[in-house]
Amino acid sequence: MKSLILVAASAAALLAVPAAASAAPSGSSDDNGWYVRGDAGATFSGRIDGTNGPRSDSGWAIDAGVGKSLGNGWRAEGQILYLDNSGKSGFGDTKVTAGLASVYYDFLPDSQWRPFLGAGIGVAQVKEDGGPAAAPHGDKTTFAYQVGGGIAHPFNDQLTGEIAYRYLGAPDVKFGGAGARVNGDFGASLVTVGLRYKFGG
Repeated sequence: MKSLILVAASAAALLAVPAAASAAPSGSSDDNGWYVRGDAGATFSGRIDGTNGPRSDSGWAIDAGVGKSLGNGWRAEGQILYLDNSGKSGFGDTKVTAGLASVYYDFLPDSQWRPFLGAGIGVAQVKEDGGPAAAPHGDKTTFAYQVGGGIAHPFNDQLTGEIAYRYLGAPDVKFGGAGARVNGDFGASLVTVGLRYKFGG
């Protein structure tokens, strides 16, 4: 519940940026500039499906990225993401650190409201710690992927706000000892709000 309140409050603050800064950008579909991005939000349904797979309550996530607009609505981006889900049912916390390379497509790139879709691949460390001594503990670094989308709103030629959903997956997670061996696929849903800052005018 706290995570939901955080997301709602962040979204309200983001969309309340003064209207004086919301001059419509021009030539967005032909933009080829570099940008940096950061956002934060909540995670839901984090789990490792499989043998002794930990289950989690909702948690939180942050990430940062560097990207380049390629023109005609396309963007390419490198991203670092961290999420922390509180354990339940006798499990510890599930923590994930991921590095991803992603491609996004912005629909209606010259409008004030720009839906987008994206997908990426990379690597992630999935770690289980805390909780009862008998619970699975350990970590595994493995292939990771994400898919998702959202909507962006430019406040001026350089600053854009966005609200997004993504699904993060990391298959083939294996760690732990005899009797508490984890073997399964990690997945979590994330809802985030953030800002994107484009260099140049």
